[in-house]
Amino acid sequence: MLIKGKFLYGEDYKIVEGTLIVEDNEIKGFSNEKEDIKINGLIIPGIINAHTHIADSSIRDIGINKSLDDLVKPPNGLKHRYLKDCSREILKEGIKFGLNELEEFGVRYFCDFRENGISGVKLLKECLNGSKVKCILLGRPNNKVETEEILKISDGINLSGANEYSDDFLKDVFRIYKKFKNKLFGIHVAEHIGAVEYSLKKYNQTELERLLNLKVKPSFIVHGVHLKDNDIYLLEKYNIPVVLCVRANLYLNVGIPNIEKLKDLVLGLGTDNFMINSPSIFREMEFIYRLYHLEPKEILKMATLNNAKILNLKNVGLIEEGYKPVFTVINNNVFLFSKNIVASILRVEKGDILNITI
Repeated sequence: MLIKGKFLYGEDYKIVEGTLIVEDNEIKGFSNEKEDIKINGLIIPGIINAHTHIADSSIRDIGINKSLDDLVKPPNGLKHRYLKDCSREILKEGIKFGLNELEEFGVRYFCDFRENGISGVKLLKECLNGSKVKCILLGRPNNKVETEEILKISDGINLSGANEYSDDFLKDVFRIYKKFKNKLFGIHVAEHIGAVEYSLKKYNQTELERLLNLKVKPSFIVHGVHLKDNDIYLLEKYNIPVVLCVRANLYLNVGIPNIEKLKDLVLGLGTDNFMINSPSIFREMEFIYRLYHLEPKEILKMATLNNAKILNLKNVGLIEEGYKPVFTVINNNVFLFSKNIVASILRVEKGDILNITI
């Protein structure tokens, strides 16, 4: 396939106009031959959302001004009580609505922390039929007996937070997880100061210290708002990435991560619960720029190449030879008069995304 257009090419994000060669689902470079497809828009690496709870789409804006524990702590947080009262059909409608939103926001892959054990995984898989957005689906076992079956039908395991589980449960689930190849193990860590203080009081260790002392090494952690210095050292030592969800952290009033201290780690971006946030990674990127004033290219890298690395998506996250043709296309009008194309990308709105799938 020969695709003519304007591309954000390579790790330096250079604008390259030309005809891209795609063969066997791989970018091969550029050609002078006549194109098969012409795209009028800026073609950028496909946007990836590395952390969602999409079933929460059915219960939007519950619990305004509630604390994190009151709202989402399992098993009796407000979210869990509301979801328990939702019919299967309402949950499916909410998930499908969320999938449409992800597509409209230019997301090509998303990683969902699916709750409610085996049935929760199966519910989301039903909804994914026909969706253009690809899901990295991590299931959450209600008990250790479910763990193996969840791993057979999903892309890995997610857990709420270490404080919710006994040592034996954590070790057993991780032991079963290790039997499988190419699966992911994600967990929330240091999301709020109360979780850190509870762990220190009960176990004399932070959540991350406890996990690693139990020989439970996550593929990645989510949030990391209140990491201690030794936590950051351990993340660096064991090459454990962090998925940031800064808008969600502020919504829930738990603080914000110290990105400066995390700069030597692989950092990705997610949007967290659908009930409190839109799944727009563009809004997440713009928010992070306004809050932290990082280099726009570094922020875009978090949402593309870094997220791909965290989720073990091979040859995804760049437009470059050897990579897969996973693209998000943005209306050219966004860049009229722009003096910094990547900075302008961070301000993209839903209506700026062109519904083009290669």
